[in-house]
Amino acid sequence: MRKTLAALLAALVAATPAHAAPAIWKVTDADSVVWLFGSVHMLQPDTEWRTPTLNKILSKADRVYFEADVSPEAQVNVIAATVEAGFYSGGVLLSDEIDAKLVDRLRDAAREYGIPMPALLTMKPWMAAMTLSSGPLAGSGYEANYGVETVLAAELPKERTGFLETGEQQIEFLAGGSLAEQVTMLEATLDTLNVAERDLYTMVAAWLDGDPESLGDLFDTQMGGFDDRVMDRVIDLRNHNWTEQIAQMLEANEAALLVVGAAHLAGQASVVKLLEQRGFSSERVQ
Repeated sequence: MRKTLAALLAALVAATPAHAAPAIWKVTDADSVVWLFGSVHMLQPDTEWRTPTLNKILSKADRVYFEADVSPEAQVNVIAATVEAGFYSGGVLLSDEIDAKLVDRLRDAAREYGIPMPALLTMKPWMAAMTLSSGPLAGSGYEANYGVETVLAAELPKERTGFLETGEQQIEFLAGGSLAEQVTMLEATLDTLNVAERDLYTMVAAWLDGDPESLGDLFDTQMGGFDDRVMDRVIDLRNHNWTEQIAQMLEANEAALLVVGAAHLAGQASVVKLLEQRGFSSERVQ
């Protein structure tokens, strides 16, 4: 989901604070430790987010886990899964599935952001929403190549990396809902396009300032129009899945660093809170 969720979860960065320090937590049991670092998936090339604390943890960790494999080799399978799950076949078009008013809104947004309308009409609603959400960032310099995961993964040997889920699973979190859920996602995306860039700047500023709660509040606002079942799959279900995997890492005494989208580490249902509920101790170390 790195590429599909990037536009939703914050493919952004603003003017960098003098001493950027995105949040990091240490989670422990009686005899082992893991660290959690909230990431932004796409950034500008001059964004300063590395800190001595993060570099020290990177050097100490037995393994660094990412949400999914972001290598070019892995993306081949992700692209194939996206095409299969995101595009119509058999002559069906998006305009056959949504009402005329929504088609008009889609056409207006396509015109504003320079996205070919014929291409959008071949997409299922969730895919059209993801494509439109990238519109406000076009030409902005935000690229996945400069995102946290891409930068860190390039520095690490394969034997020191691990993944919490597959890219195909990430696609399913978005594509697996009903038509009604997908249409609601498309409508909500259209509703927020006019403020998306402003909100993204603010979210990244909060991330760089080490203020995950403000980032989480803004994320909730951006995603507020989505169907609750989509949010359950994209955030809550994944948080619980990752919590179970982290518990197993601690049981195995694996000193791991997890790099996951910053929105997963904010709020009362965050991975950090879920681990605390399971009896683990947490400490903010940056």
